[in-house]
Amino acid sequence: MVNSVKLVVSDVDGTILTTRQTITAKLKRVVSLINTQNIPFVLASARSPQGMYPIAKALRIQSNPLVSYNGAFILKMNEDNIGCQLKSHPMKNDAVRRIVEIVKKQFSQISVNIYAKNTWFIEKHDTWIQLESDITKLKPTKIRFESLYEDEKTEIHKLLLIGKTKEIQELYNYLKKVKFEEIAFYLSKENYLEIVATNVSKETALKELAAYYQIDTKEILAIGDQFNDIPMLRLAGIGIAMGNSPAKVKKVATFVTTSNDNDGVANALVNFILEKS
Repeated sequence: MVNSVKLVVSDVDGTILTTRQTITAKLKRVVSLINTQNIPFVLASARSPQGMYPIAKALRIQSNPLVSYNGAFILKMNEDNIGCQLKSHPMKNDAVRRIVEIVKKQFSQISVNIYAKNTWFIEKHDTWIQLESDITKLKPTKIRFESLYEDEKTEIHKLLLIGKTKEIQELYNYLKKVKFEEIAFYLSKENYLEIVATNVSKETALKELAAYYQIDTKEILAIGDQFNDIPMLRLAGIGIAMGNSPAKVKKVATFVTTSNDNDGVANALVNFILEKS
């Protein structure tokens, strides 16, 4: 039987990675088998390119595109951390400035992180930033945010606001009432508010990857576990939700696999690709 899947696109945290932030031996074996069938395996994450590259390398798919910041920046990377840009969807610097000023004045307990291409910027270090650094194994660059806004050449791809769940929900509700042009807000976790340009989503990224590989989106198998994965799961020919996904995510999926701690991605790839090849 000829396989109808021509591209696999997978989320990273809660999907590829276990709760211990590891990749299982089974998943490595299965992805290797997928590679032998010439089916590209692409990672799509809210993470930065630097936070994704070691994972891609561990799976031996580092030569494939990386969909970072939920699709705001799609690129290919190499060992020297040099990226070949495929797609870039930055926010307007003035909008970023306005949001950061609101957070500083009215929600000062919330941590502010700015991502521009391959670099993670902060103004001050705190426990939330340390936690994010521990998860991603990256170190942020300390800078005065004004210097980023003032440089018109700076492409800001993502704002990440971290705090206690209640505080983030309050900020989220507040920002939705303020008029911002071409800015989108979403919760990647209960206490992680991510802000990108309105045309950015994993759904848009899927369309751009389909164009890059010259295939139809219906020939894509997508896997994810969170709310920001929903548009991607809906668009793909096969949309698979992880067993650890919230009910709302599972509801839109074609199929629900096992959890990230029980080889959910590997099991789905075996069921939908390897057993049908």
